[in-house]
Amino acid sequence: MAHPVSESLHQARVVLRDGTELQLEDAMITRDSIIGFGGEGRARLAVARGDAASVEARQPDGTRTFVAGGVTALSILALLFAAAIAALSTEGT
Repeated sequence: MAHPVSESLHQARVVLRDGTELQLEDAMITRDSIIGFGGEGRARLAVARGDAASVEARQPDGTRTFVAGGVTALSILALLFAAAIAALSTEGT
């Protein structure tokens, strides 16, 4: 079974062996390094995988995001429907 060449992460917290913590955005883990944007000014940073003690990834939950979007859309439609009914019911008086 072939392993992926790299893995993309939305956000990653990298703890180096010396205790330094890096917060990286748009991170990518390759076979030999961890690359992403972080620090002041969102500079591009690269760390050798051998220097990393741990990597914690925070990925958005696609299912939760989809459900939240659906609930929001249905709520807006319900409000528009209620407003239309209210407008039509007061129109005849």
